[in-house]
Amino acid sequence: MSHASLKRCVLIVDDELDNLALALAILADHGLELATARDGQEGLDVARRLLPDLILLDIRMPGMVGFAVCRRLKAQPATREIPVIFLSALDQIEDKAQGFAAGGVDYVTKPFDARELLLRVRTHLRIGQQLMALGRSSPPPGSGDRPQGGETAPDLPPLLAQARDLLLADPLNPPDPATLAGLCHTNRAYLQGLFKAHLGLSITAYVREQRLQRARQLLEQGEVGIERIAHRVGYRNGRDLSRAFKLRFGVSPSSLRRPPR
Repeated sequence: MSHASLKRCVLIVDDELDNLALALAILADHGLELATARDGQEGLDVARRLLPDLILLDIRMPGMVGFAVCRRLKAQPATREIPVIFLSALDQIEDKAQGFAAGGVDYVTKPFDARELLLRVRTHLRIGQQLMALGRSSPPPGSGDRPQGGETAPDLPPLLAQARDLLLADPLNPPDPATLAGLCHTNRAYLQGLFKAHLGLSITAYVREQRLQRARQLLEQGEVGIERIAHRVGYRNGRDLSRAFKLRFGVSPSSLRRPPR
């Protein structure tokens, strides 16, 4: 995706004016271009036209529920790479599992905390930007675990881009923060500051996020065996992966496993 403007574009889809107004108020004055839609069909139309960098999507809407909207977005090449964060008062595990199964990257329950929403928006914008820079935001099945390409994101400092690429070069055995700093000829504190300022995560949290996102992708592609997935993404065992996965996504890995055909 590309925009004539340097601002990152966020589309908010919600049929309730109060919810739209609240989300707009939270995200205003943070250097974002904001767009809105009042129902699922309008959300699809606006997404196809603007190709936003992120979509905040309500679930309960007249005409077309958010799950269906997300599935349609993921079925179209032009919009399938756009990360979708569900915003909903539905807070059951089954609802969250359905949201992730539909293709969402995150799920925030209403009433949402302003700081949490802003943090999640910033985090997924940065992750999406970094993945696009690597040319692997949605690797096809069988493409392997290593990132493809090594382009530098235009707004990432060269030192940070170098550190990021070193972390992703061997996802199963990434260097620890001290070793990484040495490889980049800098000090650990300065490198940690770069990660937090530009990616919104510490070095360790960034590696964990990449591993969990890869695990979720493998589950959605039909990979079986939690132990096998755990070893593929760098966890010691399936129990550790399941605990971290549920803490991050709010659902267990088994909730997202695609049933055999």
